[in-house]
Amino acid sequence: MPSIKKRGNSYRIMVSLGYGMDGRQIRKHTTFTPPEDVTEGKALKLATAYAYEFEKECRGISHWNENIRFKELYDWYFEQIAPNKLKENTLNNNKLILRCYVLPYIGNLKLKDITTARIDQLFHHLHEHGATRERYILKDESVIAIGTRRPLHRKCGVSLDTMKRLSKGKAVLKETAQKLADATGRTLKECFSKVVEEARLDSGTIARVRTALSPIFSTAVKKDMLAKNPVFNATTPKDAPEETQYLNAEDCKTILQNINDFLNPQMPRVIKTLLYTGMRSGELMALHWQDVDFDSGMITIRYTLYRSNREYKLSSPKTKSSNRVIAMPPQLIESLKEQKEWQEKQKAAVGDRWVERGAVFTGTFGEYMNQTYVNSEFKKFLKRHNLPHVHIHDLRHANASLLINMGLPVKMISEHLGHSDTRTTENIYAHVFNESRRMASDAISQALENITE
Repeated sequence: MPSIKKRGNSYRIMVSLGYGMDGRQIRKHTTFTPPEDVTEGKALKLATAYAYEFEKECRGISHWNENIRFKELYDWYFEQIAPNKLKENTLNNNKLILRCYVLPYIGNLKLKDITTARIDQLFHHLHEHGATRERYILKDESVIAIGTRRPLHRKCGVSLDTMKRLSKGKAVLKETAQKLADATGRTLKECFSKVVEEARLDSGTIARVRTALSPIFSTAVKKDMLAKNPVFNATTPKDAPEETQYLNAEDCKTILQNINDFLNPQMPRVIKTLLYTGMRSGELMALHWQDVDFDSGMITIRYTLYRSNREYKLSSPKTKSSNRVIAMPPQLIESLKEQKEWQEKQKAAVGDRWVERGAVFTGTFGEYMNQTYVNSEFKKFLKRHNLPHVHIHDLRHANASLLINMGLPVKMISEHLGHSDTRTTENIYAHVFNESRRMASDAISQALENITE
């Protein structure tokens, strides 16, 4: 509520707008002078009406500084707020997304100029041109010749798979190219040629941009820095619907029948574990032997694995419900025992080079296994056997679908998957539940039809 004080023939109006980033209270002042021929009571009513209009005007712009730019709000949010609300991996991913797709376009805009219409323009631009960027192609394959790739990988953190793609003429981002150039002691220009690739940004990525952007404005609103969140009513562009591919029961059988078609002896056991348990890939990569109880046949999910600043790190699972215990079928117990035996032999083979993490699945020398590598190998396997082109995470969906079609209660499936509640399960797998209901309807129809004949 605005403060109104009479001073002589005019009224001094003050509006309090909360507190700024420095902790100081923000106030806006103005003066109202009523017409000379009105009574004192009428003058006060006019001043009050003017004060409320002034307050509305003030609250339509940034409260602590109407000329502050979005980049300043971005810095404040990720320095002061995000570390207390987000996991490190989520925080880093959100910062990267906003640096790539938002700061170049609205970073220098004043907050008072960032309206819902302006956010709509941003999303439309990203949809049409958002994937246009500078990329770099290797000039000379000898820069990453076979025999030098693994040392380069350890030195700069660029994956072996990325180096392999570079050797085949594929382009990479400037950041990746710069890391490799620095590791070889050469300049970027000496090693790479720059190309500009123009492409649209898919609606799924724009949705991720929205998810990363909106909390910054919402936090500013909660802190009395803004009147409203301009992202809230913005429209996310939609792509033409594409048919989603899934792994059905027959596909899963084909996978198991050809499971040994991997060069890495751990991959068959990785695939089996994901398919039999429905674990997230990050949870599997973070699985330690101390969490596998062969006597009770149980696996305890306590961590998820992510990578930050070239280091593998453990974090708590996605939600509180993700901390769970999963029963192992006999086939999986046998498979993990084989993994234990293989790992002991691997330790003996590499000797002092082994880095003991206690992980169930590892790299060559005991470090945590790379999720990108696992997904890449899985996709190659699917292609070799003419199976649907899906992601490693879809083994979790396949596990859930099989359980739903077996008629297990949704609460049990939800707990098995580590969802926060049954609504999450029902929303994600609505298509499977609908198909299961149709199968049940057909079954009862056929049963009753047989009786009446």
